[in-house]
Amino acid sequence: MTETMESDEQAYQVVLNDEEQYSIWPVDQDLPDGWRPSGVTGLRTECLAHIDEVWTDMRPLSLRRYMAEHADDGYEDDLVELEEGPSLVDRLSAGLHPVEAVPRLERGPAAFREALDNGYVFVRFTGTVGGTELGVRVDAGATDRTAADFTAGTGTVHLEGTLNLDFEDVRCVADIDLATFTGQGRLERVVEP
Repeated sequence: MTETMESDEQAYQVVLNDEEQYSIWPVDQDLPDGWRPSGVTGLRTECLAHIDEVWTDMRPLSLRRYMAEHADDGYEDDLVELEEGPSLVDRLSAGLHPVEAVPRLERGPAAFREALDNGYVFVRFTGTVGGTELGVRVDAGATDRTAADFTAGTGTVHLEGTLNLDFEDVRCVADIDLATFTGQGRLERVVEP
């Protein structure tokens, strides 16, 4: 800290800007642009105590005015009430859903094979609102690449891997077409023995 900040003997003034935001400033220094004196001066602690007392609404003046002008706009009528329904895990565990493999850097069979080799791929369930993209830890023992030709970009990969979604351990099972990187998939809950 500077010596000026540590000294309680320094005289300060309470200042405010056009947005009615408060601060303190040494009385012997010129005010910065956009600030004006409020008429209160004293020791640092006295000025800060005054600000604590008078500055009860921290919102800038322009925001307070805007909110007052639009208080009766009825935005509550625009709110959509969400229906309670099955969880995302429940929905993605029921039947097959359209999926796509989502590359991180470049799209192509070689990049997909590299992601599989690295043990982590991204799969998007495209049928949910906005799509649900999941990072899947590849289970190399359960994933089957024998029907895939990565050089030609044809065939399919049977992908299996684990992840945690909404605090639940799940397994992602998907069949991905190498030509389009799309396919069908589902989630399965992982039950610990």
